[in-house]
Amino acid sequence: MPEITAKLVMELRDETNLPMMKCKQALAASNGDKAGAIEWLRKQGVAAQAKFGGRETPNGGVGMALSDQGGVLVLLGCQTDFVSGNDVFKEFAKRLAELALATGSGTVESLSAQSLDGRTVPEAITGKIQQIGENIVLAKVVALRGELVKGYNHGGKVAALVAGAGNAEKLRVVALHVASASPSPVSLDRAGVDPALVAKEEEILLATPEVQGKPEAMRPKIVQGKLGRFFRENVLLEQEMVLDAEKGETVEKYAKRHGFTLTGFARLAV
Repeated sequence: MPEITAKLVMELRDETNLPMMKCKQALAASNGDKAGAIEWLRKQGVAAQAKFGGRETPNGGVGMALSDQGGVLVLLGCQTDFVSGNDVFKEFAKRLAELALATGSGTVESLSAQSLDGRTVPEAITGKIQQIGENIVLAKVVALRGELVKGYNHGGKVAALVAGAGNAEKLRVVALHVASASPSPVSLDRAGVDPALVAKEEEILLATPEVQGKPEAMRPKIVQGKLGRFFRENVLLEQEMVLDAEKGETVEKYAKRHGFTLTGFARLAV
């Protein structure tokens, strides 16, 4: 059997980012052949995925990639908060987002069909499962395009993209708003709100004692008036800016004051 030198082990470690003992074990199993060792590790990764694959992933991280006219957010799930803060995990989420942006992949399915470092994305995830030692899943992918796209990622826990035209600096401020606003916006404007969501809110408002105590003929008008608050909380353009704004200034008024327009947004959070 060929000698497994420290230099060879280090070379394999640099290529795989795996622990030294695991690299030495792989080289021993492949008679010192580095290519064979990598193949052996990949096969071991399949076993690792089988071991960890059934475990829930309540934690995770968001990777973000941007170009001037596009952006992608990728949500990776993992089992523990400790791993979600791991630099290897965060870098992997970022690389998947960059791959999605480069290949025009805006869904989990389309990104899963791509290749990363000579392996399919599912195989790359398997490798990370082996390296990190707990289950990892590609949970969500969202993409946004526009004349100008800006984004903000808050420590990998919540990230937002906004598309529009005009003042790039202030567009990014709106991305910060989208990431931090509570409740988070569900639509750019009223026209984009799911009618089923509006109907449900109308049903809830109609059933309140305050509305039920009014004459029946007045109730629909009262409900429509109260829907204003619902839209102010859930429609981005109608939300009150949470930073860098005049008192009571909505996102729409903020955009007008600073000379830019908004055409869309996206948000992902763990």
